[in-house]
Amino acid sequence: MSKNTIFSEETLRKIASQKVMFRYSVRVHAICYVSINALLFILNLIFTPTDWWVVFPLFGWLIGLALHATAYIVWVKGMGYSRRAILFHLVGYIFTMFLLLITNYSLSGTLDWVIYPAIGWGGGLFLHILFSYLMTKTSSVEGEATQSRKERAIEKEMEKMRKKLGQ
Repeated sequence: MSKNTIFSEETLRKIASQKVMFRYSVRVHAICYVSINALLFILNLIFTPTDWWVVFPLFGWLIGLALHATAYIVWVKGMGYSRRAILFHLVGYIFTMFLLLITNYSLSGTLDWVIYPAIGWGGGLFLHILFSYLMTKTSSVEGEATQSRKERAIEKEMEKMRKKLGQ
């Protein structure tokens, strides 16, 4: 899409409305997160002050809140699919590993088993970033415009479809 594209008033209103609703959604989830976890903290303090179980829902719910906020940021920034997927996986990894670290340490007093999901998921995340980079990096073929591997694959697929349709 060109930077000089002019939107109608109706289109701008629709985009603004979506942005406001998305922002409100994140705010509502943040307010619920703070309110309910404050209540859980008070209940934990009153009924079981020696057993701090409140950290599990606190950090478990934080994963969902972080992903909601990430979805808003991704939408506002208009990120492409590849970057969006990497960002979601990275945020999910960071916040889930934080919860697993807390769980592992609070259950055993050590950090013994948490290393396995950290390495496994971290390796998968690294491969995702690597493949995404390889698919979207641009390379110039002599005499042709600079295109990414993905763009070349799309052009090739479109050519097959045109032949099939007899165009």
